[in-house]
Amino acid sequence: MALQSLQITAITAMRARDVSRPTAEQQEAADRRPLRDEMPRRDTRKPSLPPRELGQGG
Repeated sequence: MALQSLQITAITAMRARDVSRPTAEQQEAADRRPLRDEMPRRDTRKPSLPPRELGQGG
């Protein structure tokens, strides 16, 4: 494959690191937000439909 011959130089790695680093504003907003396990759970189950509406039987 062509990707196997791709060489990552030190400059490329440093650029990737800088791009992936959040800005100070983004970091502050993330710090203010509660963590996922600190948030109350939502009931994400879909309401069940009768079999006829799901296209089964009928």
